[in-house]
Amino acid sequence: MRGFISCATGTAPLPYDESMPDGPSALAFAAATKSYGHVLALSGLTLEVPPGVVFALVGPNGAGKTTAIGLLTGLLAPTSGTTAVFGVDVATRPVDAKRLLGFVPDRPWLWPRWTPRESLRFVGAVFEGRGRALEERIDRELTAFDLEAAADLTNETLSHGTRQKVALAQAFLHDPRLFVLDEPMVGLDPLAQRVLVGRLRERTAGGAAVLLTTHQLSLAEEVADDAGVLVKGSLVARGQPLAMTARGRTGRLSELFFDLTSDDGRS
Repeated sequence: MRGFISCATGTAPLPYDESMPDGPSALAFAAATKSYGHVLALSGLTLEVPPGVVFALVGPNGAGKTTAIGLLTGLLAPTSGTTAVFGVDVATRPVDAKRLLGFVPDRPWLWPRWTPRESLRFVGAVFEGRGRALEERIDRELTAFDLEAAADLTNETLSHGTRQKVALAQAFLHDPRLFVLDEPMVGLDPLAQRVLVGRLRERTAGGAAVLLTTHQLSLAEEVADDAGVLVKGSLVARGQPLAMTARGRTGRLSELFFDLTSDDGRS
């Protein structure tokens, strides 16, 4: 096993931290298309997001957001086109790409009879963590997400919001270079939301990137450095949220969203 090196968080890194690629884009879709028979879920998506950026992908139900996330995380194979994480092709080097990811799906699942501590220990082992370094990481995440009191209770006894915090702690555990978060605020109280946003800002300041999907347009306005609107599998608008809002009648992202996703707005 490769040796540990120091890191800014003060916690010894897991072994894969020492060989992170330093490519120009944190994530890249190149003409990525996904079809299910005659149904086109994603149509030639081309998108690059640099390191250090929180990117919000918004769109109505069925727009293709979850499909895009599936392609980026390797859960789905593209019909055509490619996706990459820090220059690592997800299709041809899936394990290397997934080492760089911290992923929270829209419906995270935790083993019911395990505890949050056991869940984190399992995820850490998947990423080759072990011993004292891993236990320090686990303690760090339990503290950061205010999970100490729940750390040794079974997941099946936890509230929805607490389970969401466990899922987020799992994503942060190995210090990924790219966070992929599908509706991450669901179930979180305002304090937990504030903690999450603060931690994401800390990571992007260190060169990580974030792709998040949300139906909370106010969240995209507040948190995102860059945003895109996906409609019927196609990216119809992209830009800094505050700049994009100037296109709406009321100067709010929600107004632009309604314009772009209505039949009139797409005509």
